[in-house]
Amino acid sequence: MAALWESFTLCGLGPSGGVGLGGGLLALEPGPDPDHVLLTDRGRTATLFKVSDQKPLGCWSVKHGQIITCPVVCNFETHEYIAVHNDKVLRIWKNKDINLDKVFKATLSADIYRIHSLPNGGPVVLFKGGAVRTLDVLLEAPQQAIENIISDEVIKWSEAFMGGLQPVLIFVTEKDGDFFVYVQKLKMNSLDKYKLEQQELSKPLSFTAYMKNQIITLLCLYSNDSVYKVLIPLLQNTEEEEQILSKSLLLNLSVSGSVLKGTSFVVVDKDHIAVLGTLAASGEESKECLTIWNTKFQTLQTSKELPLGTSGQLWCYEEKFFFTHGKVLTVTMYKCETSSLAAAVGKLKDSQTPDVSSFVNWNTLGDE
Repeated sequence: MAALWESFTLCGLGPSGGVGLGGGLLALEPGPDPDHVLLTDRGRTATLFKVSDQKPLGCWSVKHGQIITCPVVCNFETHEYIAVHNDKVLRIWKNKDINLDKVFKATLSADIYRIHSLPNGGPVVLFKGGAVRTLDVLLEAPQQAIENIISDEVIKWSEAFMGGLQPVLIFVTEKDGDFFVYVQKLKMNSLDKYKLEQQELSKPLSFTAYMKNQIITLLCLYSNDSVYKVLIPLLQNTEEEEQILSKSLLLNLSVSGSVLKGTSFVVVDKDHIAVLGTLAASGEESKECLTIWNTKFQTLQTSKELPLGTSGQLWCYEEKFFFTHGKVLTVTMYKCETSSLAAAVGKLKDSQTPDVSSFVNWNTLGDE
């Protein structure tokens, strides 16, 4: 059984943070403490918030004429923050710093797509051309040559994990309607490329992934209102130049004649996903909703209407959902309990002890 609990406003949004696709935030990332989140707007500013107090702990902006071009992240090893502005300029600072124009600066030789920061593996930098470097290696020689791996492909999404003792980065690219998946194991300097099996008359809209037992599970939200699952073993060596990744249907986003047109989704635990989208029923006005689905029993567990509209973005940390609603960033707490058939259809007695499995920040599910 899944339940959405109370909601509260974390902060208001600026003029660029309105509803509709292309609005909202550039990103929301975990901060240095479990109760902290780091917000990057679609402009010049990053803000660190304490969630329980709805209180900003720090706010930093690049100067006029500059723009932050990928999400600001926290380096969990050094407790520093890392920003990229104008695609290839790094800024690194600490909490006490105020003026970003006076903090450490390094200009790189290629455009950055995203920086992923891992709690035990340090920051990993993904370039728009598909090359990957650790931050330490980049800072030793910021102007080092960066290879272009993906030629005419465009990166659509990326994520990083700790695979045992080494960082692993996965990213998805698109070219002429075909989608490709790359898996980079940094310490082994190993890059595997796959082609995602095509889906007739449908295309992927959003991705998320987690890793367990050396297997990456890639979930894909498609335009046919379905979620598909792709398994990628981390230990395999692909001898073929371009192996095809087959996918299996995980969930149809329909219930009682209504269909959810999802825009983004997150994994909650091994049996639940949350999907943000528009619920449409025949003859009725469509409504934007936050929903939780049980993938084991193919059921909609709970939903919350969002009448003020959203930007289509959804994040999940520490048993809290974060999403824009109207002109504010909203936090909604949730619980997901044991996945029995009775619970899935809403018949689990309240007295039963819940077996709560929270999806951790770092996209790694524990042993069942």
